[in-house]
Amino acid sequence: MAKRKTNTKKDTVKPKPGTKRRTMAKRKTNTKKDTVNPKPDTKGRTMAKRKINSKKGTVNPKPDSVTGNALKCQFLTDMELAGMYPTSRKRYLYVVEQLIRHYWCSPAELTEQQVCDYLLEHHRQRPAKGTFRLTHFALRLFFKDTLGRDWDLFKKK
Repeated sequence: MAKRKTNTKKDTVKPKPGTKRRTMAKRKTNTKKDTVNPKPDTKGRTMAKRKINSKKGTVNPKPDSVTGNALKCQFLTDMELAGMYPTSRKRYLYVVEQLIRHYWCSPAELTEQQVCDYLLEHHRQRPAKGTFRLTHFALRLFFKDTLGRDWDLFKKK
């Protein structure tokens, strides 16, 4: 068996002719602890945190308003009973929140014509087919199952 030759010198990279060798200068470190404050003084203030259940995909909504919170909880329960995946629940909830932001009122106060106008306006923006279907089905589930509205808008034609 042949023995390998080992270099006792470290392999060094030689610079190309005409270039200077770069050396890295050591940084000066500040040894004074008084000048550096790693944590700002919070003076007893704490940030509010959102509570998340141990089950994946279920979130306790913030208690903003009693009616809105009850509708949101009911809608989340209806979607869970329908066997929807957590990502689908989030998307459906987002669609209903967009509707609420559009009209700036409780969804229980909306009329069929307002929801129809919202869907038409959304359709005129030419979203992808899957996006529009998601919007339509989310609103249908919310108004039919959660609010119990039997509107012609959501019936098959």
